Amino acid sequence: MKYKLFLITFLAFFGLVTESLAQIGMMLGTNYSNIRHQDRLEGARGQVGLHLGANVEVVPIRSIPNLSLKTDFMIVPKGYNQILDDIKYRVNLEYFVFAPMIKYAFDKDFAVHSGVEFNGFIGSNVDGAEETYRKNEKAFFFGFDILSSKRLSLYTRASFGLTPVLDYYEIDPIEGITGSFSDLYTTTIMIGLQINIHHEKIRFKN
Repeated sequence: MKYKLFLITFLAFFGLVTESLAQIGMMLGTNYSNIRHQDRLEGARGQVGLHLGANVEVVPIRSIPNLSLKTDFMIVPKGYNQILDDIKYRVNLEYFVFAPMIKYAFDKDFAVHSGVEFNGFIGSNVDGAEETYRKNEKAFFFGFDILSSKRLSLYTRASFGLTPVLDYYEIDPIEGITGSFSDLYTTTIMIGLQINIHHEKIRFKN
């Protein structure tokens, strides 16, 4: 069901391209991710990965060209490194990211954006990850766009997980599962380049 929602939303935004000021872009960059937890994960460290994606941005109100609605569709690796007994373990959590947001341009070179990520778990390098990690995650994010009116622009973003990615179960050898709790919240910082393929979004007056 969530993939149908992604597709419908993308097509809806794409349909607006010919009717309003719009912009379609491709994204590529690096990200630093880590895990917030309740002192249950010993030796956790952050890790660096690469993300890529595409987006559609529209100006819904022609009289307010500085205000736009934007949706990112990305593949983003999150996770952490863990050092136990001087051995480094890498935990990769791959997500398909659907990120609707509001963006406001203060001028042709600088804009801010904010929204909520809806992340769908698509894979991991950890054995049994499909049964261990939650299938969905939500995160709040806030970021900046530099030279956003140009064909090639720069973006940076920080996202903070609102829902846990892992459920723990307390297991007694005789009684079985005796309790459970949820933990591990992601924190991700992104920086990257966007290439604007269809570039007719914001027209600033000279």
